[in-house]
Amino acid sequence: MEERDSAEIDALTRALDVHSLRILVAIDEQGSISAAARALGFTQPTITQHVQRLESKLGAVLVARTARSARLTPVGSLLAAHAPRIDATLTAAATELAGVLGRRAGTVRFAAPGDVIATVVAPAMGRLAVDLDGIQVSVVEAADAAEAIELVRRGQADIAIGTDIAAAGTRRVTPRRSGLRSTFLFAEEIVTLTTSAAEAPQARIDPALLVERPWIRGAVADAIAQQLGRTASDRDIVTDRPDAAVALAMHGLGDAFVAESALAGVRVGEGVRALGLSPAFTRRTTATVLVEAASIPAVAAALRVLADHRPTPVEIDALIDVRRRAEGHRTRFRTAAPSTTTRTTAAPRTTAAHSITTAAPIAPPAATPDAEESPAMPFPSPARIAQAGAVAATSALLLAACASPAGPAPSGSVGADTGEEIDSITVALPGSLSNLYVGQEAGILNYYIASIAQEGLVSIDANGQLQPGLAESWEQTDDVTYVYELRDDAEFQDGTPVTADDVVFSLEQARDETSSPGLSYYLTNVDTVEKTGDAEVTITLNEPDAAFAANMSTGGAAFITSQAFWEEHDGAVGTSESLLLGSGPYQVTEFAPDSHVTLERVDTWWGELPKVKEIVVNFVPDESTRLLAAQSGDIDVAFNVPLAQATQWENLDTMRVEYVNDLSYVGLYFNTSVAPFDDPKVREAIAHSVDRETYVESLLRGHGEAATAIMTPESLGKAYSADEARAKLAEIPQWDFDLDAAKAALAASTVPDGFEAELLTPNTGPQLGTAAQALSQQLAEIGITLNVREVPIEEWLASLDPAGDHGVNFMWYFSTLGDPAEVPSYVVGAGNPAAYDNPEIVDLLSQAGAESDPAARIDLLLQVETLQAQDAVNIPLWWGQSATAFANDLGINDYSSFAFISSWPTQLYRAAE
Repeated sequence: MEERDSAEIDALTRALDVHSLRILVAIDEQGSISAAARALGFTQPTITQHVQRLESKLGAVLVARTARSARLTPVGSLLAAHAPRIDATLTAAATELAGVLGRRAGTVRFAAPGDVIATVVAPAMGRLAVDLDGIQVSVVEAADAAEAIELVRRGQADIAIGTDIAAAGTRRVTPRRSGLRSTFLFAEEIVTLTTSAAEAPQARIDPALLVERPWIRGAVADAIAQQLGRTASDRDIVTDRPDAAVALAMHGLGDAFVAESALAGVRVGEGVRALGLSPAFTRRTTATVLVEAASIPAVAAALRVLADHRPTPVEIDALIDVRRRAEGHRTRFRTAAPSTTTRTTAAPRTTAAHSITTAAPIAPPAATPDAEESPAMPFPSPARIAQAGAVAATSALLLAACASPAGPAPSGSVGADTGEEIDSITVALPGSLSNLYVGQEAGILNYYIASIAQEGLVSIDANGQLQPGLAESWEQTDDVTYVYELRDDAEFQDGTPVTADDVVFSLEQARDETSSPGLSYYLTNVDTVEKTGDAEVTITLNEPDAAFAANMSTGGAAFITSQAFWEEHDGAVGTSESLLLGSGPYQVTEFAPDSHVTLERVDTWWGELPKVKEIVVNFVPDESTRLLAAQSGDIDVAFNVPLAQATQWENLDTMRVEYVNDLSYVGLYFNTSVAPFDDPKVREAIAHSVDRETYVESLLRGHGEAATAIMTPESLGKAYSADEARAKLAEIPQWDFDLDAAKAALAASTVPDGFEAELLTPNTGPQLGTAAQALSQQLAEIGITLNVREVPIEEWLASLDPAGDHGVNFMWYFSTLGDPAEVPSYVVGAGNPAAYDNPEIVDLLSQAGAESDPAARIDLLLQVETLQAQDAVNIPLWWGQSATAFANDLGINDYSSFAFISSWPTQLYRAAE
């Protein structure tokens, strides 16, 4: 019986072809065979023959014909409904094949309302055309988001872009559409242009105060009116064009409500105020595709570009702080950087309230140890993504079985310093750089390289303490004032002296969002930077900040260059043409983006001459290629050895692997505005299902530590020893691994019978994917279905927005400066990704920012952690380690968590055998 059914299904499958299915769709849409023929560019007899042939094969009537029209029968409608998905699957295979064969990259068809085309689709189309040679893009204007989605459902578009508007913090249920997948892109606040004199504390106004006034009505204003119960007025003006609404409001004809990007480039006229709303309203932008189409390389690339897009910022006081905070976080992911992962390209540097991870935009992931070689094409292979998922699932089973792992391998012994000079060393960087100026490209790898050539006013030593840099001394004269005395022997690498004017100029450029988007957020609290003497610079803050002093290092936001050099190159520094100019011990002499950078020792540095004369840094994102180079003896230093290959690196005769705590934090967090994660009992159930000890032992091979808090033990180092710090952090309330307790919590929740949710993991962090698979198995035991999906880094970053669709997500955070407030201020402070509103925590963080005594400051932060832990908003998983491989005859002094954020090559020496 089963064999007969299988044979019949096989026969039906072979009878179908995509061309005939497209014809059925066209007949359904056009309403007649002749119209379908015109739409497809065929003659009517040809179309009729195709339909008759398919009907004969299937033994069923597909089209009911009349003299003037044709409609599909139920069988024909069934096939037409499946046609777009079948078409998408075949297109995915064909376009990937075309890429492998070196043919055109593919086609992407967008559908979106007119205003979204202008602000989102057009920039994405432009970038795709530039970045991906041969790709074809088109766009059709839809009346609204629903129509755009319907075009995708019918196969007439690949990506639908739409928006929805809601009051911030509104309880959201993640939408689920059969056969479709939605990707959250970004959110914008709604602002009003008004001539009202009503009170607007902190540049925000209650829209209820405006209901009696005339409005410029459109989709946005109507959504707000509905929330307020406002009825239309005969004094209202109606327009769906944001530019028209802005123009009308600027002339005092009514109050306009528009997304913030609608004000880009607009100068608000006299008598008109641009204000945020209280409560805030948000417009969310999403992209929707057929599930099958998501794997088409061109479509996948377009989704990454869309997820990476941000609307043009506007200077509205109520929005600046939150926007800069989020953008400062995202900036740290944009460049490839290291991580101890199965497959790596990146892990960005982050400081002061920012974040973490690995990334290589629009590039295929490096192969896993057992994977085939990555194809030479600009899109990731769906087959390889699927294979990575299989590897993750297998690893999860190993975790669930609590396999006994190998413990940390001891570092190899290092000989004494021979005092010899070293002609050249070769460094393997696990990612690629396209710009050397950290202000423009702020991944952690950029910090590693820039800090060799450039200096800050201060430097960071192996213990995380401040030491002199370009400033030989400094003092804090009051809560907000820092005075730096520059050394008189500091020179740039071109032989010109470093002046106070150069320092002021460099810091002003770092503050500028256009010149230095990667640094500007970290200097937003700076009020003035002034030259107050021939060799004196004074920096004044807007409010006290105990963490500020460290930001004047190259682990923070201070990369001092020559004003003359900057102006000579019109600010386009860090490129292959301009290179970098700094005052450090090495000068960049050659830079080939995405290939290598060469630095040579100079005699202009004020410090002791380093042993190494030349440093060649090769960009090698593929981990297998790095290992082969090490096996061939072509590498002296390799950053971030992946844990999956650690044993192979440890077994090399010519190299040793050094492990160090890397100040990283990995945890789960819950978006409290997404149902059912707004229920504390649901969060408690998941928290009890986390087996962090097994993650560390099996997944990290012991190279890490089960985290009891968001703060790392090292970040408490200014007040406590390592053991004391761990004891302090262990006092924070814990959610122990206990599936019985998890079941009880779920039973007491609003979803006692369980629910289904999705957890995204970045394709640059497969260890997160493996942990997610293990968590999924554990949650299945208590009745929760957790679907784990690996996505490009851009899509994962977009999902961290508090307006995103996902209620559970990973937080992955690398700190460079190790300030204890750094991670907590981002994950639970104002504007946090969890949409978690706790005024007591915000107040404690503010107090911690102003507290200069390290112990008192840490005590405030422990209170913050305690409050958030009780609410089960963030669930710590592990504190990580990084691994660096050194040639056996190459030693390094003071190797620590802070080793590579200052001029680290000065610590290298030739070791005795």
